[in-house]
Amino acid sequence: MFKLLRILAYIAIFVSIIITSVDLMSFDLNFFEDFYSTNDSAEEIGVSFSDLMLSTEVLLDYTRGQNDSLDVMVTVDGRKEMMFNKREVDHMVDVKDLYLGAILIRNLGAVYFALILLFDILRKKFSIEQHWQAVKSAGTIMFALIAFIVMAALIDFNTFWTNFHLIFFRNDLWLLNPNTDRLILMVPLNFFITLVTRIIIVSVVGLSAMIGLVYFFVRKERNA
Repeated sequence: MFKLLRILAYIAIFVSIIITSVDLMSFDLNFFEDFYSTNDSAEEIGVSFSDLMLSTEVLLDYTRGQNDSLDVMVTVDGRKEMMFNKREVDHMVDVKDLYLGAILIRNLGAVYFALILLFDILRKKFSIEQHWQAVKSAGTIMFALIAFIVMAALIDFNTFWTNFHLIFFRNDLWLLNPNTDRLILMVPLNFFITLVTRIIIVSVVGLSAMIGLVYFFVRKERNA
């Protein structure tokens, strides 16, 4: 029974690492700035680069729950107007809920892992070998999942991205129109292709580091 709980604990910490990777990559302002500069996003949207970056900061702060409103004024053709329309705002409510839910899962996963580790130590039957077996089982599951996601994205990213939205959103507000909705011009499909690639790379590095750390202690114990 405890063997299963230990495996679940490592799955939980691995999921926490992946969600942390999503968090770090998705809220990297330098990434947004580089993307906007490379793709001339401000010119395509019809706003100044400073207004575009301000709108991005407001958007990210709102998603993180640090801002209660998406109201941001920009200058378009010499006149002031709201950057985001009602449909975009309504969609971002769903995005915010999804993000905050993911962060809750990450935190609970980390706590669960810490509790299992602490309980294992307090039982005075702590064995790094047992943890190594749990890591191998959990790692196999997680890397198989990542491999599946990578293959799905490589085969047809558009279908992969559509299915992602169909799974995690209960309405069609994510179907934005580039003629009326600036949000889709800020973060078009090629933005998400780059973002998902960065997330996968950072996730694999994080998972590998965790597995490597446990293996280091396994080798140390075996040598002792």
